[in-house]
Amino acid sequence: MSMFDRIWRGYGTFLKACGYVAGYTTFAMMLLVIANAVSRFIFNAPVSGAFELTESMLTVLIFLSLALTQYEGGHIRVVLLTQRMPNGLQKAARFTALALGAIFFAWCTNAAWGYAMKSFAINEQQWGTVRYPLYPIKFVVFFGLMLLAIQFVLGSLRVLIKTEEHEELTSE
Repeated sequence: MSMFDRIWRGYGTFLKACGYVAGYTTFAMMLLVIANAVSRFIFNAPVSGAFELTESMLTVLIFLSLALTQYEGGHIRVVLLTQRMPNGLQKAARFTALALGAIFFAWCTNAAWGYAMKSFAINEQQWGTVRYPLYPIKFVVFFGLMLLAIQFVLGSLRVLIKTEEHEELTSE
């Protein structure tokens, strides 16, 4: 197994761990929504801060699973034009798309870092039935976008060095 294959698989393992965190967050969010509904129905008293907490949990769920979805090839790809191209042109189009994705998400990561740092500096708070700092959630957005940018970089490198032995690995 080549060094790149080990990096690819190791990064995929890390992304799967992030996916488990996102999955457990989904389960916790589901339990919170059920507890809120039952509490509201039976005791006429909703769980305090349930809406705000679910909002934040949704952010964790989405941003910790984006890169894993890209790693597993789960995002929608339109291949109407590329499927009819010769293999060399298909490879160039795939590389270009992944490289542009890497550039775009690197830019998004940089912007998210700025927003998270600004939120941290001013101790931005979520206002509602409960107050809590927003900057940890903004750092999750940054972290998720960074993972996605790295995945696009690795995907584009994988297209460049792809050989027959790489075929059994997950798709880009």
